[in-house]
Amino acid sequence: MHMRGIMAAAVLAAFVAGPAVLATQDSRVTDSLERAFAPNGRITMDLSAGEYRIVGGPDHRIRLDWSVRDLDQLHRVMARADVRGADATITTDGPQSHFKVAIQVPARADLYIRLTAGELKVENIQGNKDIESHAGELDIDVGRPEEYHHVEASIWAGEIHAAPYQVSKEGLFRSFDWKGKGPYRLHARLKAGELRLSSKLPAER
Repeated sequence: MHMRGIMAAAVLAAFVAGPAVLATQDSRVTDSLERAFAPNGRITMDLSAGEYRIVGGPDHRIRLDWSVRDLDQLHRVMARADVRGADATITTDGPQSHFKVAIQVPARADLYIRLTAGELKVENIQGNKDIESHAGELDIDVGRPEEYHHVEASIWAGEIHAAPYQVSKEGLFRSFDWKGKGPYRLHARLKAGELRLSSKLPAER
């Protein structure tokens, strides 16, 4: 009885521990890098397919935080941030799935972004923006719409929604062009998917 009791306890312990081991295996693996970078510079990004969130912050730095599904995928990630004076270049290359990257940059910066495919969100960054992707979703926070002198957006197949400029279109080869008096320019192009321009700030009165 004593031996059977020990064996039963061992089986129960293995049963209880099983899900915990699976949870550990399923948890995401992360890594990061950081570089000093002053505001009002130009940041070029060459991004492989994935899910990206690019946010402007108060710090004078560029920081990348990325996550993947498991350790084997982490070994396949290549991420760089090279800074030369007022110019910075960010390059990523990761697995085809479960690759997520958060990028923090100074809140004032010019952006030139090329994304292979996936989801891209750009928030709270004041400056010129030149952003293109082959397929997926682009969600760009324009800040105050009147801060731009030229806004152009286009999509080959899919949808464009730009509430700050009263534009909503869908179908093939859709685009819009807007002219203003602000200092910045916005160019956004997506081949297939959904392109959204939004504003989280009220217009100046």
